[in-house]
Amino acid sequence: MVTFLFVLGVIIILFCLVAIFFLSKGEMITILMYKTGICENDMSDRLKSKEDLIIRCINIIIRQLKLDIKIFDEVKNIKANKLNNYEIDKLLSDAHKEICKIYTDNPSLRDVKSFDGIVRDLEKLEIEMISLRTLYNKCACEFNNYHSKFPYSLICKVKKFSMKSLYDGREIKGEIEKELNFIV
Repeated sequence: MVTFLFVLGVIIILFCLVAIFFLSKGEMITILMYKTGICENDMSDRLKSKEDLIIRCINIIIRQLKLDIKIFDEVKNIKANKLNNYEIDKLLSDAHKEICKIYTDNPSLRDVKSFDGIVRDLEKLEIEMISLRTLYNKCACEFNNYHSKFPYSLICKVKKFSMKSLYDGREIKGEIEKELNFIV
């Protein structure tokens, strides 16, 4: 009887240690998921603001220059196309680049004060979005690295967490260099 109680006690202690181990690892995975969720929500808000600013720019460009560009039509139909945040971000970034090209090529647009202000707001918003993309990608990469390793893979299966997609961050280097050159 004493042996049975001793074995039962050892089994209970081992079970508790394993449970504590898995709970501590699960907490780290949950924190990473929470951080990426916050970044995704902030990114959605920024994307909506960016969409509104770009649509205002498009309307001014069409009114002032009578230009009709394909990417502008795609931006106007963003809500109808049911795109995810990654696709919306890419589409809006392409439209933003096109607007910047048009802005630099047409000095007459600089006389339109509302357009000039919107372009400045877009630039500020883009810098915020770059930092959000960077933070999100950092957390998502860390999560994805853990996702494929034991015991994290088991925890992710139990909690039904899946791998995270990353935002395209190709413009980060250029934006940082522009900011650094501006400061110096």
